[in-house]
Amino acid sequence: MATLKLELFGRYGTSSRTAPASASVEALGEALGQRLKKMALLLRKMEALGWWIEPRGHELIARTDLDEADAQAQLEAAGVWIIARQHAPVGPDGRVRWSSGILHDR
Repeated sequence: MATLKLELFGRYGTSSRTAPASASVEALGEALGQRLKKMALLLRKMEALGWWIEPRGHELIARTDLDEADAQAQLEAAGVWIIARQHAPVGPDGRVRWSSGILHDR
């Protein structure tokens, strides 16, 4: 079983030194809107493919009975792997860190 942790909110590095507060908040709102639209598309596809989606705080846990390689191939074929990569934690090598074996409850 493959498990993928998806982060709902990204980390944004603006400060009052780089932009006025109003511009920073407006840009953050636009970025979050785009991020959530992409996340909704990803989740629709995952649900249609039979993945289980479980909210946990500021994250979503997405699970499938497929192994990691098949899960990635399935998301690639559905055209949403790149979105999953953008929302999942990645290791130093840039590869998605799957959570297999960490989360057992469904």
